[in-house]
Amino acid sequence: MRAQTPDSVKTYVDSALYLMQKHSLYAKPLDWKTIRDSVHYKARTAKSYSDVFLALVYAYDQLKDHHGMFANTERMHRFPPPRNPSDRMSEGIKKEYLKGPRIKKAMLANQVAYLKIPAMQVTKQDAVDQWANSLRDSLCALLSQTPSALIVDLRMNNGGNSVPMQAGVGSLFGDGIVTYTVDRDKKTFVPTMLTNGVPVDGTKPLATVKNTCGTYPTIPIAVLIGPSTVSSGEILAVAFKERKNTRLFGEPTAGFCNATEGFLFAKNQGYFLLSTSYIADKHKRIYTEQEVKPDVFVRSADNYEDLPSDVTVQAALNWLKQQVD
Repeated sequence: MRAQTPDSVKTYVDSALYLMQKHSLYAKPLDWKTIRDSVHYKARTAKSYSDVFLALVYAYDQLKDHHGMFANTERMHRFPPPRNPSDRMSEGIKKEYLKGPRIKKAMLANQVAYLKIPAMQVTKQDAVDQWANSLRDSLCALLSQTPSALIVDLRMNNGGNSVPMQAGVGSLFGDGIVTYTVDRDKKTFVPTMLTNGVPVDGTKPLATVKNTCGTYPTIPIAVLIGPSTVSSGEILAVAFKERKNTRLFGEPTAGFCNATEGFLFAKNQGYFLLSTSYIADKHKRIYTEQEVKPDVFVRSADNYEDLPSDVTVQAALNWLKQQVD
């Protein structure tokens, strides 16, 4: 191989293997000498980055990382999850997805407020702030009606950026730790902190939220989850699960409850999105199975056309009524 393959391609392969071995949540138990030897053998006649794509797909697949991806400038590859979330979507979820990601709010029976939090696939700060403020404005509009309790619907939240989600509902938590990210050795716990209802990096707010409508850390909340609750939607569910006066209803989430990081290499010709950290709740319980289970299991057709008729909403309303009576 080394007599036939250009040095730039060898460096590309070695850089890719290094990133996977150093950063992946799932790398430590693997036999990297055997993987490295296999990749170099598969790439022995390669003349370009494109020629080694399948060899590196083989290496990536050894991680069994269904949350991440490997890509070059021409194509990308994901390791298929054991359960494809789209295969488990109800007809109600599929129909509602066609309307695009949107926040939905309503007042239901017994003065219970309803708030649906969608995916927030944003990275630029202005978009993060826009989503955070839209969500906070919707929450504050509901709270201004003095609800007896609240339903937070995460059944359609299939991920994205957790910052605007956390900032948008920060009024429901108060300040302090809501979750942790945990290294692959399960030794280093890095807290996700809310200050003034907004996630912070040290003392720096990660979003600018204008509407401060008070703090409601004890209002009863029912959180709806299911197989279309994915990634940062699952992380938000973990935060709610340990909140006082809160219970989760629905079905287990998709199983992508970890933190990912992106890595560009070879002058931006290659890219990995790798799962790099576990998620733990504020009591440092680690979600190694990477799915969030409901407190009350409910299987539903997810009727977004008529929320009061939806069986998960009904179960949530029944429990909330008991909390406020």
